[in-house]
Amino acid sequence: MILRDFDAITKADIEALVANAVAEGRALEYKQQLPGNGDEDKKEFLADVSSFANAGGGDIVFGVVEKRDGDNKPTNLPEKAEGLAGINAGVEINRLDAIIQSGIEPRIPGCRIRSIDGLASGPVLVIRIPKSWAGPHMVTFKNLSRFYSRTSAGKMQLDVGEIRSAFTASGDLRAKITAFRTERLSKIIANEGPVVLPETPKVILHLIPLTILDPATQLDLAPLNQNPAKVPPIRATGWNHRFNLDGLLTFSQYRDQPADSYVQVFRSGIFEAVATNLMIQREGQLLIPAPALESKLMESLHKYLAVVKELGISTPLVIMLTLHGVRGYRIWFDSIWYDYAEMHAIDRDTLPLPDVLLDDFATPVDILLKSAFDALWQSAGLPGCQHYNKQGRWGNLSR
Repeated sequence: MILRDFDAITKADIEALVANAVAEGRALEYKQQLPGNGDEDKKEFLADVSSFANAGGGDIVFGVVEKRDGDNKPTNLPEKAEGLAGINAGVEINRLDAIIQSGIEPRIPGCRIRSIDGLASGPVLVIRIPKSWAGPHMVTFKNLSRFYSRTSAGKMQLDVGEIRSAFTASGDLRAKITAFRTERLSKIIANEGPVVLPETPKVILHLIPLTILDPATQLDLAPLNQNPAKVPPIRATGWNHRFNLDGLLTFSQYRDQPADSYVQVFRSGIFEAVATNLMIQREGQLLIPAPALESKLMESLHKYLAVVKELGISTPLVIMLTLHGVRGYRIWFDSIWYDYAEMHAIDRDTLPLPDVLLDDFATPVDILLKSAFDALWQSAGLPGCQHYNKQGRWGNLSR
């Protein structure tokens, strides 16, 4: 893999691969030409891409000529970086992306393609495939149904035992995420979290990168300690921060009173945000003020995802939203559309809303959270969140 942030790769980085004789291997592969539109070319390309995703991730660089030995066999070493002559980079990027999206299942989250200009014959195209925690990924083009991974010698087809092991690892991941959430919810409900909270209803947001399965993942959180404004607690106007055993904590607390809210950033990259100040009582009714709750959650999630990206945490991530202490509460907003008599009370104390899988940081947070908001409203007997318009965007009442 090119040891550079993907968006920062330059012509100099490509030329350095040749100058430093950086060999192909488990995380890097050179191609002189782009794959054609024939079936065999597409199958070979998809095998290459899926092999990186099912292993440790890596880069494919198109437009680099590989050295040959005296018998005209490839040496795995780059000879020159000429670029790709006569191509329309934008068109080719879209074509390659379409092949990947339609030819591999499940879809590989976070796969990116970009063009590097300035080479002798034309641009170089680089595809960065992250190590995937959503696999194993299978090439499905033309009903191929093949699984590939990589070694230092390049890609290889997995046998039955290796495929079984890959699926077992995927199951372990789901179990680990579920176990983490269960453990954290039990601690929060028992008020055994990093700060003491009031005995009031709680909104709990978890962001869990799928790298949770890798115990070696340990982030440097010092930059957040220097700028804690990047991780404000939900609906907080002021907050403190400190390191703890789990990572970095920001919390909104007045003197020796219980804290209103906090954000725990774990060294593994997990975010846990808890707020106790989003429910209200009005005219004797227990109410969830939907506009404020939804807008504050989206505002906070947007900020946390920016930090996730800044810390170098790759997609996919699982977003989990839970409400606790809400039995008897009703959905409410400042409108004559619903009166209290028409609203139904939530029939259980804890609402674990549907999980959301984020595989692209460009996805707007209102779209990400729609299924969770719909489930919240449905738990109170309503057809779904009424703050989304016909285009599926939050902000306009669907009356």
